[in-house]
Amino acid sequence: MWEDSTEGHSVTIVTVAHPGQGKDAGPEIRRAIERAEKEEGAVTIRFEAGKVYEVWPENAYYAKGYYITNSAKKPENPEGVRWSAIRMKDMKNVVIDGCGALLLVHGVMTPILIDGCQDIVIRNFNLDYARPTVSEYTVTAKTDAYVRVKVHKDSLYRLQDADGDGKPDTILWQGERTLADGNARYWEKEAYLLQELDPDRGTLRRVAWYGYGSGITDLGDNVLQMEFPEGSRYREGCTYQMRDGMRNQVGTFIHRSKNVTLEDCGFHFMHGLGIVGQYSENLTLRRLECAPRPETGRTCASFADFVQMSGCRGEILIVDSHFSGAHDDTVNVHGTHLRILEADRAERKLTVRFMHPETWGFQAFEAGDEIELIDRDDLIPYHRNTVKGWLRKDDTDIELTLSEPLPEEIRAGGDAVENITWTPNVTIRNNLSEYVPTRGILCTTRGKVVIEKNVFRKHGMASILLEDDARGWFESGLIRDMTIRDNLFEDGEAPQIHSNPQTVSADPEKTVHSNIAVTGNKFTGQAVEIRAVGTKGFRVEDNIFPEAGGKVFLTGCNGFAVRNNVNQTGLCLQDSHTDSIS
Repeated sequence: MWEDSTEGHSVTIVTVAHPGQGKDAGPEIRRAIERAEKEEGAVTIRFEAGKVYEVWPENAYYAKGYYITNSAKKPENPEGVRWSAIRMKDMKNVVIDGCGALLLVHGVMTPILIDGCQDIVIRNFNLDYARPTVSEYTVTAKTDAYVRVKVHKDSLYRLQDADGDGKPDTILWQGERTLADGNARYWEKEAYLLQELDPDRGTLRRVAWYGYGSGITDLGDNVLQMEFPEGSRYREGCTYQMRDGMRNQVGTFIHRSKNVTLEDCGFHFMHGLGIVGQYSENLTLRRLECAPRPETGRTCASFADFVQMSGCRGEILIVDSHFSGAHDDTVNVHGTHLRILEADRAERKLTVRFMHPETWGFQAFEAGDEIELIDRDDLIPYHRNTVKGWLRKDDTDIELTLSEPLPEEIRAGGDAVENITWTPNVTIRNNLSEYVPTRGILCTTRGKVVIEKNVFRKHGMASILLEDDARGWFESGLIRDMTIRDNLFEDGEAPQIHSNPQTVSADPEKTVHSNIAVTGNKFTGQAVEIRAVGTKGFRVEDNIFPEAGGKVFLTGCNGFAVRNNVNQTGLCLQDSHTDSIS
């Protein structure tokens, strides 16, 4: 440890010693963080350049009570347990400089956890799993009777005779042996979610579960032959990724923190959700490489979404990054609708509940937060109030005490509450999103949003989806100012852009989203569509559709403009004000 003076500012340098190849670096990382915690001024924690720091759960930070949005269901992680190699708690003015080092995770962990921190930078750092929780094999040969596959060397497995006929017919995917006991394993699971990567088409798509046939023969060297007497849907030359659905850990969790930057980092595999910001302020993701390391030969870099921001505020900035090989969306920015269970107008109290089984347990309100009551059917806010106090009744229910009287028309048992204090401005600029089976960007916030100069390549669903619902995922909220400009949409599934709030109303006077501008974008492919439902002030201008044409569909919209688009071949209006076209 020493001091370094930069531009007149004293910075304490703490070095993370490398313990040696194959040894657990967890204790050394912990010692370095503990030293940094004792410093009063700015601190830089440095890893040794280019080294591989391996970490196991046995010597990691262990903590309970970290409940994460869109993550594990209650039976899957009932106490919100996290094992973390890097855990920063209530720290300020800290830079973690990886110097190109690789943090190699064994087992299943939330490798980086930032809680209650301020002014944190993590740079020049790489994260990967020794044994990813997504398994892979490539079809090397296919006949009318069998499929032959090459299992990736990192995808550990054993064969099982599930039906008892004496011949293996099931693959059980395995984790590594634990650090403590070389004969035990961290996990062993069946898979049931399947994705198909076609290298010739450059696509990654969710597909139905194809199974392993009537019997499996291990031919050695990770080659398996699966018997399909009646043929199969596997395709020769394609790689298949498979997993279960348990999101019990995440890649990086930024919790109740402010001014956090991740830059020039590689996130090469993350279990569960990837980078999660929750009730945090001013988060920057800059020049990230969220993709498999080429030398591994793997094709998957994230078990679910690459980036999810839930209930944040201030400025969210995601720029100059590459996202490739996910099992869900690239970026999802949203809040949370909680259902109103009980309303005590005399006491000015509401009891509200987390509704989705993967979102529960966390602190969704604090004193001074503004809330709105949302109609469950048309998603229109009808009352604003301020939280005076809150009480966590259990893992799903919260009692709110409010400052102002409650309205008579409140509908307990259905209507929802949104915390509108925690709604960020968002800038997503100059990123490449590819090999994504679902959406490129989901974003619902009433802050100012700019999505510009990105490339969305061959996405399996809408490249940009703008929802808002109080029925399914319960992800809020309203859009008030969004610009989608100068992006390239390459050969994606239609509709490439979809404003689709989950309202039951088609009344153009009861719109949900407003002021969305789609301008100056270029689309390629055969089927190009832009769609909007329940949106006011939806502008589609100066875009370039392919020669095959592009169409615009508007339902329950008003105040819109559709003009000056090259190769636009159609405009379909349903329950919309035709006099608002310009």
